[in-house]
Amino acid sequence: MGQIQEHAAEYETVRRLAEMLTSTKEDYKATESYALFTTIVCWVVQRARTPANQNGPDDVQAREVGIALQAARIIDAPWLVQELPEMTAFDFFTSIRNSVAHGDGRQIRPLNENGFLTGQIVPVAGRRLRLRRADMNRLGCALATLFCETMAAYEQEGDLQSAAEQFEAAEAMP
Repeated sequence: MGQIQEHAAEYETVRRLAEMLTSTKEDYKATESYALFTTIVCWVVQRARTPANQNGPDDVQAREVGIALQAARIIDAPWLVQELPEMTAFDFFTSIRNSVAHGDGRQIRPLNENGFLTGQIVPVAGRRLRLRRADMNRLGCALATLFCETMAAYEQEGDLQSAAEQFEAAEAMP
């Protein structure tokens, strides 16, 4: 894995977390998926709520992530969470972020099926949502993609964007 350019540190870190989410280790796949998923959620939601008085180019783009999440229903693709049809993606991820970041972890319960840990039961909007590993993978990767693509969009600096693309291509080589 190559270096991360300083100008791309935020979204490249989130991108790598999403890559890790798709390749969790067999022995701890549900726990590792939960850790990576919640890290992505906390990072992205915190940035999506950037205050209006912070106006650097990356701050403006971070708020665009929040706007996109507010415009989407969590029931719709790519999220596909059927249990909360009226909730926006922004409210859904904010609720998960708050459960994780504010000590509601004591309310988060393991989801065991057939003698195996398969996910977590997370409080969301007064409900106990069952998030299986596949759900965390889908939701975390889609959220990371939205964040990374939106944050990278402000990079109109030519050479820096080209350099980042070259590093990505080099990392993809075996």
